[in-house]
Amino acid sequence: MNKVMMLLRTQLVRLGNRVKPDKRIWLFSSTDNRHFTYNSRYLFLHVRENHPGIRPLFVINDPVLREKLAEEYGQEYFIETESPDGIKKALSAGVWFTSAGLPVYGPRLKRNRLIINLWHGVPLKKIALLDPNEGALSRLYFRRIFSDNYTYILTTSDRLVPVMRRSFGVPEEVIKVWGQPRNDELLAFRQKAVRDTADESVQVQETLRKLCGGGLPPFKKAILYAPTFRDERSTRLFPFADYDKASLEKYLEENQLLLFIRTHINEKEIAAPFLTDRVRFLGNEQVEDITGSLYLFDLLVTDYSSIYIDFLLLDRPEIFLPYDRAEYLADRGMNFPYDKVTPGPKPETMEDFCRAVTDSLFGEDPYRKARKRCSRFFNQVTEPCCERICREVLQKTGAEDERRN
Repeated sequence: MNKVMMLLRTQLVRLGNRVKPDKRIWLFSSTDNRHFTYNSRYLFLHVRENHPGIRPLFVINDPVLREKLAEEYGQEYFIETESPDGIKKALSAGVWFTSAGLPVYGPRLKRNRLIINLWHGVPLKKIALLDPNEGALSRLYFRRIFSDNYTYILTTSDRLVPVMRRSFGVPEEVIKVWGQPRNDELLAFRQKAVRDTADESVQVQETLRKLCGGGLPPFKKAILYAPTFRDERSTRLFPFADYDKASLEKYLEENQLLLFIRTHINEKEIAAPFLTDRVRFLGNEQVEDITGSLYLFDLLVTDYSSIYIDFLLLDRPEIFLPYDRAEYLADRGMNFPYDKVTPGPKPETMEDFCRAVTDSLFGEDPYRKARKRCSRFFNQVTEPCCERICREVLQKTGAEDERRN
């Protein structure tokens, strides 16, 4: 269902049914209401496990995925919003959490409920109303249907509040530094401080083998290569004039490394020419939401994706490949000076790339101090935040908090 049809159908349901929202029903949604991803996923799972007095529902309009999730977590947790009955169920919830968009569209939806935008990352790039590619009509629509409906929008640092305020066109008090639920697993993992033990290394390798369906060669360290999606052009992988498939494979073999490519879901076909025994593809089919699996990797390679800001929480090395920086920044723009907030080498040849990998994984890790400074700037919330968000919402709604012992 397109957005205009969803808006019209929602309005018809609202006119014909005076639904009183229940503050004990919390509704979750993510991208296009068709994915079980981002912060919504992680907060939903926390509520399901820890707050039996709350009824959590997740909107999944993909029937195949909805059935799969229902089998795994329970039929009672997943709904659709493409039918009048589904829309009525969504409107019955007194609290909505979203990571992208809304479960249903319409004006004045927050009049009798809390609508909390968990968002899905740190705004390294210009987003929403600051995106230079958005036209006047699109901006007006965004304000009326999205910005005006949000009770709160969450972020990870006081320093990001002004950027989020301008991006969404909301008063500063709407922006709350409550953190990102998707980072709770990374923070909990870091607190355990067991990453380098022999048992943990074996566990990590076994997990990666399961994700890839087995068949991985022996390896000591794993690299994740996750470039961002370009709106106007295709992404270039390994953008080096001296790129050589066989040479890279030899380097990875000699150093017992595995490199996993994760492209945007719309570009998964571009990885095929680069795949070898030690260069594997790790797409949405294997891991729909990569954040909870970042701890599996010893090194991150990216360009403009804010995934690197999540990865900073692990205090592990990063390499950046901004081969089209001038074009990309002209098209999209950045909220922060790129070189000042990307603490890692930026190799321009494959020889330099391999050297950077060696230095990062086996050398002195020269960017560690810079990473820590950058992480302090973006990641003010350094403790798991799901329970705090629940407490804030319970306090504001007055809903009964029944905990499992």
